[in-house]
This record gives sequence, structure tokens and C-alpha cells, in this order.
Amino acid sequence: MKKFWRILKKILTIAAVLSCTALFVVVLTSAIQKQNQLTCKNLTVKIDYDSGLAFLNETEIKERINYLSGENIIGKQLSLVDFKTLEKELKKNPFVDNAEVFVDQQQNIRVEVIQKRPILRILNNDGVGYYISEKNERIPLCDKFTSHVIVALGNVEMHQNAKRDSTVQAALYHLIQFVQRDTFLNAVVDQVYVKENGEFDVIPKISGHFIHFGNGEENMAEKFERLKIFYNEGMKKVGWNKYKSIDLRYNNQVVCEKNDTAVVSN
Repeated sequence: MKKFWRILKKILTIAAVLSCTALFVVVLTSAIQKQNQLTCKNLTVKIDYDSGLAFLNETEIKERINYLSGENIIGKQLSLVDFKTLEKELKKNPFVDNAEVFVDQQQNIRVEVIQKRPILRILNNDGVGYYISEKNERIPLCDKFTSHVIVALGNVEMHQNAKRDSTVQAALYHLIQFVQRDTFLNAVVDQVYVKENGEFDVIPKISGHFIHFGNGEENMAEKFERLKIFYNEGMKKVGWNKYKSIDLRYNNQVVCEKNDTAVVSN
């Protein structure tokens, strides 16, 4: 008799497990079917306008999302939305640094976009213009927005000597990075003119003079340190408009040109 009850108990246990498993499968299948039927309620776009940049606007991002989806994404089944592909395609935009596309708990598709940050604007002698980003990427100019950054003029990427162009671009990028990290220099430097020989003339926001900087990569920190000392200790005494040019190309010297005379500061 005891053996009978043991067998019956095992049968009932197995039956209960099978019933629970079947119920779980039914519930899970129903949940999956319900999940697959969920549709997009709304599309929202967030762009990092707090960065001060406005290369992109929400309307064009929404239009791009709808185009990539093949239809108006609002009302589309969420299970049919390829979020990874949408992100990948948005990142192809030359102004987009990063893009995330996801769905929230209210079934809204949200798009968050980070714009590329320019640190330098190029306007060369051939009339070609573009930006260089903080990641040393090229960004096209935008007819809707102009980023107010330092401008490089003159003989930049003239397509006559690839090695020279590459060296000049690298030197410009490193120089602007250095300037941006220094509060004083960032407030002073306005433009950089690239000469035919690849040397730089720095044009400050303070009118009345320009700075012969020379090779952009050579003794850069030391040259700027001399300039800062001269500005703080020399120019404040004689006035900002006294000199036509300031020359930093000579070691441990600042050579200033006033009209037809030269003054050397050690």
C-alpha cells in the first residue's frame, strides 16, 4: 500500500510540474505575442544644444528616422524596428558624433544625438572651407550654423605636397588643442595664418599686431610661455598698439617690430 502511495505521489508531482511548465509556456507565448504587437506611440529627438552647437535640428533627424524605417515610425510595431541600423545610419551624418535610439517604458522611441565638436575652422587660399573636430575629424561647413572657433587661413591643404599638408594639419591640430587648454591663450588667439613654407603667424583678437610663431610643432609650449610673459609684463606697460609684430622664432627672445625699428626682449 505504501508503495502505491509513493508511486501516486510521484505521478501527481510529475503532473503538477508538467502543468506548471505548460502554463508557463502559454503565458510566455502570450507575453511574447503581446510584446510583438506593441507599437511606437511617439518619436522624440534630443540634440545636445547645450553644447552651443546647432548643426542639426530635430525635424531633419525625425525625417531621417522615418525614411530609414520605410514609413512613419509612429504606429509601427516595435518588434519590426531595427534600432542598431538606425543608430548606424545616423552616425553616417558628418555632424553626428554619436547617436542612440531606444524605446522607453511608454512605448516612445527616443533618439539622443551628440554633435561633433569643432575646434578649428579652415579657410584656405583655394576657397576651401571645413572644420577640424576635437577628435581630429573633418566636418563640412554648415549653411544653417557657424561655430565660432579659431580660424586657420592661407596655405592649408593646398594639394601640392601631401607630406607638407599632413604635417601642417597635424601641427594646427596640436596647436589649437594647446591653446584651448589654456584660459589666457584661448581668450587671445583668434586666427592662424599658414605661410607657404608651412610656418604659422598667429593673429590675436587684440588688434594692432600679429605674432611670428614659426614651426607649429617646435617648442610650442615654450613659445607660448614667452608670449604670455611678454603680454603680462611688457605690453601692459607700453600699450597693446605699440608694436606691428611680435616674433617668437628665436630661442629665449621676443623680437618686436615697431614701424621700421626692432626691439629685442630677453
